[in-house]
Amino acid sequence: MSAHRRFNIPLHSNDALKTMNDLRRKGELCDVVLHVDGRQFPAHRIVLAGASSYLRAMFTNGMLESGMKDIKLQGVEASVMESLLDFAYTGNIDVTVENVQALLSSASMLNLQSLRHVCCGFLQTHLDSSNCLGIRAFADLYSCSDLEETAYRFVRQHFLDVVKGDEFLQLPKQELRNLLREDHLQVRSESQVFEAVETWILHDFSRRKDHAVELLSNVRLPLLTLEFLEARVFPSKVIKNNADCQLLLAKVLNESARNLPLYMTIPRAQPQAVYVIGGRNGVDCQLASLERYDTLTDEWTVLQSMKYPRTAVGACSLNGLLYVVGGECAVNIPHDDTMYVRHVECYDPAVNQWMSLADIAIQRSFVAVTALNGYLYALGGEDRTCSYNYVERYDPKTDQWSTVQCMRRKRSGAGVAVCDGKLYIAGGYDRGVHSDRASVECYDPETDTWTFVTELEKARSGMGLASVNGCLYALGGRNRSTDHYFDLAERYNPQLQQWQPIAPLNTPRAWPSVAVYDSKIFVLGGFDGAHRLASVEVYNPDTDVWHFVQDMNTCRAGCGAAVL
Repeated sequence: MSAHRRFNIPLHSNDALKTMNDLRRKGELCDVVLHVDGRQFPAHRIVLAGASSYLRAMFTNGMLESGMKDIKLQGVEASVMESLLDFAYTGNIDVTVENVQALLSSASMLNLQSLRHVCCGFLQTHLDSSNCLGIRAFADLYSCSDLEETAYRFVRQHFLDVVKGDEFLQLPKQELRNLLREDHLQVRSESQVFEAVETWILHDFSRRKDHAVELLSNVRLPLLTLEFLEARVFPSKVIKNNADCQLLLAKVLNESARNLPLYMTIPRAQPQAVYVIGGRNGVDCQLASLERYDTLTDEWTVLQSMKYPRTAVGACSLNGLLYVVGGECAVNIPHDDTMYVRHVECYDPAVNQWMSLADIAIQRSFVAVTALNGYLYALGGEDRTCSYNYVERYDPKTDQWSTVQCMRRKRSGAGVAVCDGKLYIAGGYDRGVHSDRASVECYDPETDTWTFVTELEKARSGMGLASVNGCLYALGGRNRSTDHYFDLAERYNPQLQQWQPIAPLNTPRAWPSVAVYDSKIFVLGGFDGAHRLASVEVYNPDTDVWHFVQDMNTCRAGCGAAVL
């Protein structure tokens, strides 16, 4: 028997801090008194130093206050100081709409980073069109870059609602000018941008009329229709009494498009979103439904369903359209006879409609689909008897499929992604030998050849594969031999030719769908061995951290996903 054993008491530190907080409230063993807004707050230096790097520096770096028992703090309200001390001792704090700005201001001054993070997260969840401009300015004031970025994205996406609010009318001219320069203002037409500028100027016309030319030069005037120009622009009070504005209009509207600044002739881009389609949400239920995830509001919206319900589909985006390829559906329910399909459908988000395209040559499910160099690729898959190494390529210009070089291994339920101009396919299952694969192949479209690269750590199928910043990420999956469902996540560096483990998924899952948005990886749905999932996890490669976002409206496995 070993004479040495190390024990860990998880609640020990919590109990110790609870005791110290009780002592603080009784004024016992306190070695510092904070004077804030006319009130006194006895406390313990060691606890304050542990919570606040600002106070730690004050107590330890030879500052005047390091030897003082009574310390006066400026810029903090007494009621806020009470909450900050409770947080320092307990880690608990009540954040409300009424106190969040005061808490964030004080947390920033005292450098309470964890509380700053909490307050920023709270403000993010309370963004709306009436407060987003103010929250963005507040975040900028306190260097909360993530909150500022999120608030500004919200402004751009909800521009038409934002311009109806008081915050927009009070926006400084320089900030309005910068906003007008954004490519990603979500507007239906440039006329709405002109109307926003007009509204802002007319709100304080005598003071703002001199800014009209500068602001109008950031409206994409060539995109305005002749009808709108005649009905709304030329008669506008902002224009008709301003010779400089009239000169600008005449110059821009009479100039050849090729002689104008490029930004003036390009419509503002619509924001992207994550779409998920199809899959299975029960033993007998294949889905045709389509959902769209709004990254700013953390909400899912149900859109137009595709024509054919199916699961085990392949999906990807190309040229702003969503393509869904192959799959399977149950017939003769409840016997669950499986029909493998060749159908290909395409969704246009601009009109919320589906169209049917040329079928793939071989009916198959668990087909891997991706886009490369303007083509759609459908790789592998399976039917009732076998898995395939077959690869088809779709040309959207001709609506035709053709074949390219077969993979070197048969595989279904494999992960596929494009990295540095090459196509990678990883894992999968071969029905012919009843085995999952760890092998990974790389396709070079210039030579129409496949080569093996470094294998996965674990053989598995039903996994997702994503590409971010020159690396591949293999996520989840299942080994059919052991019936093990993985939370395993691996990253492959093609330059080093190595797979390395990263933070595991929060939930083991096979047959999820995977999409990349804003350099972050979304893993949607799947099956954990007992239940089909509606949960969605998002991975940040910069921090190696997973977090959940809002569940989908419908649990689904074997679904497809894409970003449009």
